[in-house]
Amino acid sequence: MTATMKIAALCVLASPVTGVGVARAQLQPPPFDATAPGATAPAARESAATAPGATAPAARESAATAPRVTAPPAPPPPAPRAQPPQARAPQPPSDDDEAIDDPKVSRRLGTRIRVQPPAPAPVAKPSPPPAPASPPPPEATPKPALPDVDAAGGLAAGVPAIERPYTPAAESPFEPTLPRLKIGLRRFEFVQIGASSSSDGVAATETFNNVSVDVYPVSRTVRVGLTSAFGWQSGTWLAHGDYFATQTVSLGLQYKDFGRVVPFVEGFAGVGYMRRLQFERTIPTAFWQFGADAGVELYVARVGYLSFAIGYLRPVNGFAKRQQFTSIFVDTWSFKLGIGI
Repeated sequence: MTATMKIAALCVLASPVTGVGVARAQLQPPPFDATAPGATAPAARESAATAPGATAPAARESAATAPRVTAPPAPPPPAPRAQPPQARAPQPPSDDDEAIDDPKVSRRLGTRIRVQPPAPAPVAKPSPPPAPASPPPPEATPKPALPDVDAAGGLAAGVPAIERPYTPAAESPFEPTLPRLKIGLRRFEFVQIGASSSSDGVAATETFNNVSVDVYPVSRTVRVGLTSAFGWQSGTWLAHGDYFATQTVSLGLQYKDFGRVVPFVEGFAGVGYMRRLQFERTIPTAFWQFGADAGVELYVARVGYLSFAIGYLRPVNGFAKRQQFTSIFVDTWSFKLGIGI
């Protein structure tokens, strides 16, 4: 209890002392700084106080007793950097309608610039149609340079002579078109029938000519032909002699790699009708033949040829005699000429 009272008494005694010190610190003026902007000397302040219109001493004391806050000294501003003068483009005078009344807004926005709309592009006139170009003149063909010839008629000295052998263009081999159609004339010997007018009793011979039309449906290395022929007795005509008509089939071989000459060989056989005339009386008889031909076909064009053939022929004539069938035949040679495609 005694200690607590002592502490309280000490606090009471210390509080006035502390308050006097704070008041004294507040009443003491701040130190004078001559470098601060706006600071005045004490003598200047006193003269200002004694000047007419100065405040009363009480006002000065209250002002002196007021606390003053001094601002720290501001750093010196940096020296402005020298900039080259810039030429400003002259601005067109602004109209009254476009002027800005507020100076702050005018400084911020600057002078108003009027933008003119671009002028319309000029319409290009259509260019006239180009004139037809005339064909260039034909260029003259340069003549080949002739070699220099000396007085002796030879090439000039120093110019080498180039000799090239002449090689004619190779001609394609001739390829004939093998026979398809042929018209021929054949001649051969045959015999008469009936009574013989010869002294030895041998039947007299008769010469026959026949015209044939040969058609070859197959014509390659192997060829097949169909022949229609009509023949008559030489020296007479239909009313005073013998005649016949036959149909023949032939089979043969041919070789075309000799160019314009195509050799061939073929055998044939055929049957037909033959009329015999005896004592002014017509006797119908049968006629058949077989034989073989060998020959060549000489091509005068690719699809045209001449035909030559020689062959063996056996014609046979059969007829009825005294209620019996009798036949006569002869072995003979034949010669045939033809033309075909």
